[in-house]
Amino acid sequence: MRKRYKHMPTIIFDDYMLRTITVKDYRDMFDYGKDEDVTKFLTWGPFKKPHEAKQAIKGIFYPRVKKGLPRGYAIIDLKKQKMIGTIDFHSKKPDENGAEIGYVIHKDYWNQGVMTKALSHVIAVGFDHLGYDVIHIKHLKSNLASQRVIEKNHFNKVGVDILTYQKNQNMIKDDLYVYELTKENYYANQQSQGNI
Repeated sequence: MRKRYKHMPTIIFDDYMLRTITVKDYRDMFDYGKDEDVTKFLTWGPFKKPHEAKQAIKGIFYPRVKKGLPRGYAIIDLKKQKMIGTIDFHSKKPDENGAEIGYVIHKDYWNQGVMTKALSHVIAVGFDHLGYDVIHIKHLKSNLASQRVIEKNHFNKVGVDILTYQKNQNMIKDDLYVYELTKENYYANQQSQGNI
């Protein structure tokens, strides 16, 4: 099973590619990870030095295969040959055949539909390649852009948690909206849209 997580399919759509993240991507990750607007709704960042991005890739993305998860996708702008974000299955519940998706993208690519399409492809990978039964995703209440990406991909809201975390010496508290998409609902949506 671990082999399936190590050898994830490469996906090309429009002028973008999803491929497994590598340490060599750290400078591009730093480029968007140093931006306070980009990291505003994330529990990490902004980065202060490039080596922080390198450590994040080594310490967060690489160990995932041992935990039964893919390392994670880098989102590549093919015209610029540059990584502009990540989208990944970052955690899973031990008693469930599924995982949770997270994502981030460079500010220059906001509101262009790139993340909505990237998410649709990663959902397909989750159900078709990894054989998941359910995929989870969350966003902070105030992150309306992320909410739009999630809703366009037909996730169903199933609850609200309270997220409290410390970031840059500040305690942040916000509602965390919780969504899920089951394999059955995903294939029903695909069928109704004529995709299968």
